[in-house]
Amino acid sequence: MRDFYGKRKIYYIISLALILAGIVGLFINGVKLDITFSGGAKITYSYTGNEINATEVEALFNKTLGRDATAQNATGYQNDDTSLVISLSGTKSLETEDQEKLYKALTEKYADNKIEQGSTTNVEAAIGHRFLTNGLIAIALAAIFIVVYVTIRFAVVSGFTAAITALIALFHDIAMVFFVFVIFNIPINDGFVAVVLTVLGYSVNDTLVIFDRIRENKKLSGNKLPIVDLVNKSISQSLTRTINTSLMSLAAIALVLIFGALNGLSSIVNFALPMMVGILSGCYSSSLLAPSIWCSFKNKK
Repeated sequence: MRDFYGKRKIYYIISLALILAGIVGLFINGVKLDITFSGGAKITYSYTGNEINATEVEALFNKTLGRDATAQNATGYQNDDTSLVISLSGTKSLETEDQEKLYKALTEKYADNKIEQGSTTNVEAAIGHRFLTNGLIAIALAAIFIVVYVTIRFAVVSGFTAAITALIALFHDIAMVFFVFVIFNIPINDGFVAVVLTVLGYSVNDTLVIFDRIRENKKLSGNKLPIVDLVNKSISQSLTRTINTSLMSLAAIALVLIFGALNGLSSIVNFALPMMVGILSGCYSSSLLAPSIWCSFKNKK
């Protein structure tokens, strides 16, 4: 039987190193909020000819108005129309004068394309902040319900201690997802909330499997098995199952990521990439981090 608990310091060092790297990225890149949360404007253009590079358009809009922009190409499946959707973050709405500047800059740079301006939508900052607040409340409520459930479900193995360690693992996974958005300069939007809630589901499911094995092994041993051996045995019995489940999920998300990257669908890429990291983090934290922390709490107690 492998001594997983004996290597707990390695797990702690790995997690701390990843968190420190994320904090460094946070200071370098800062947090970029999408118009969904910060307010701003969304403007759509239709065009013909060769596909316009979205990254070049983002740089062009930033140069023209001095505002961060996110561009994405969209193709109609029925008539093959190509559209360019640009989101401009900030509390300032997009005035008619600004729209004219942007349209002029686009038509001058891409003269070979026939560009026509479509709809323009302004999102008030107050509405964006309310969306952000509601999203954070949803995440907090999910965490609270998880703590309550784990406390009741695993009362035989110090349910509250198990709930606290599960919560630590969940915060670890949320931090990993958040740092992916920061490091890759992905705007925080409703996709972030969706990724976090999904990763919470994956992570807590794997954590429950581990604690369920601890509870069963404790009953089978008649409470005579030492805590460290109990944890090592439970991890050994459930690790293969957890890894296989995570690999299957990763394979599915990887296909989504590849599809989005090949078709220039940045919204799909920005969802799939953090999701993959979150699944990996959930597998690691629930299998190695959470039971090791729980065992440390029990030993100190």
